[in-house]
Amino acid sequence: MDFVRPEILAQRDALADTFRNAQPFRHVVIDNCFAPAFCRRILDDFPRFEDRYALNEMGEVSGKAVRMNVREISTAFSEFDLYLQTSEFLNFVSAVTGIPNLLYDADYIGGGTHENRDGQGLDAHVDFNYHPKTKTHRRLNLILYLNHEWDASWGGALELHSDPWNPKASQTRQVLPLFNRAVIFETTENSWHGFSGIALPADRKAVSRKSFAIYLYTKERPSQETAAPHATIYVPDSLPECVTLGKTLGAEDVVQIQQRFVRMRTQLRYLYDREKQFGAQIASLEHALQEARDAYRVPLQGYAMQVQSPQGVWIDGWVGGTMEVTLQPTRSLRALELKLWVPEQLDGDQVLNIELGGQRWQHHVARGAHSSAVLAAKGGVGDMLTLRVEAERSFVPAQSNGSSDTRNLAWRLLSVIARH
Repeated sequence: MDFVRPEILAQRDALADTFRNAQPFRHVVIDNCFAPAFCRRILDDFPRFEDRYALNEMGEVSGKAVRMNVREISTAFSEFDLYLQTSEFLNFVSAVTGIPNLLYDADYIGGGTHENRDGQGLDAHVDFNYHPKTKTHRRLNLILYLNHEWDASWGGALELHSDPWNPKASQTRQVLPLFNRAVIFETTENSWHGFSGIALPADRKAVSRKSFAIYLYTKERPSQETAAPHATIYVPDSLPECVTLGKTLGAEDVVQIQQRFVRMRTQLRYLYDREKQFGAQIASLEHALQEARDAYRVPLQGYAMQVQSPQGVWIDGWVGGTMEVTLQPTRSLRALELKLWVPEQLDGDQVLNIELGGQRWQHHVARGAHSSAVLAAKGGVGDMLTLRVEAERSFVPAQSNGSSDTRNLAWRLLSVIARH
């Protein structure tokens, strides 16, 4: 059977134009997108609200239930899942959005069926930007709404924001979550979206906001859109407009304020717990890195031992502003030779000020050149000889070539040769 209506498929060029020019960021709203009979099947099979699927980031039962195990819900959902994997569907979305090589997410991370009850809202946010398993780039959200009735006064409309941190200046578009209305929007560091708290009238409390969401990925994305991996980032609501000097708050005002504070405190608690996890991970990584540094030895040839780990040398051979290594000859030493390389990124030729066994040398190396410094310093068996090298120039890769390497680098040590 047809899923996306043929009339919609035929409009792909017009939809692409709408997507490209939409504000506050690229998106398109497609009414009557899918075959009506199929949408009715999806709604008929929509899973009932269960507390076990409504746990928020803190493990507490909320007013939002999410089912990501789509293929297990019903035959209709399983058929829909198969269609979402097809080249027909993915090529259509690529044609509308201009994003090629889209990848379907078999895990539906964060997607699947979403049901939001009375009182539930979703603060403006940008989504996590990498798939947690495949590490592919999250590029698009597609949401299909499944509500035969929805009034604007009930809240719950999808809101697309240009800058929720500055709500008075933010450009915002609202989209009612009406039956068989699909919204496709890009996922970037600026695609802020959410919906206001649902406030149903007394005779509609049993109604809920139902939708189905999928997220599409790519293996690559433009460098100007790429950011460091992050989880979903929320912007809590500011105080309601009802809070003004001299205003007597009614029961509904108090409920609204309480709901906002509960969401804010929940988010802060979640961030606090996540920071503790990150802190533990960082401490573990730092410990492992320190163990690796302690075990590292410079590439030494000849009859000499390294008493301890060198200072100022990274395990990939790069050296910072100052390097210090202590050697103990096991045969009489007549000289020490340093083989090294100086990067082209420096702002001039490199000058190394070297000290070994009380003697000093100054070694000049052209940018981009390999060099050898022979240090005529004698040492007897068992002597402690400290080699110290200070560089006059250095560079930070992240500042010069788009690298993520923020180390301060001066030269690269290739080998140390003990001459006897």
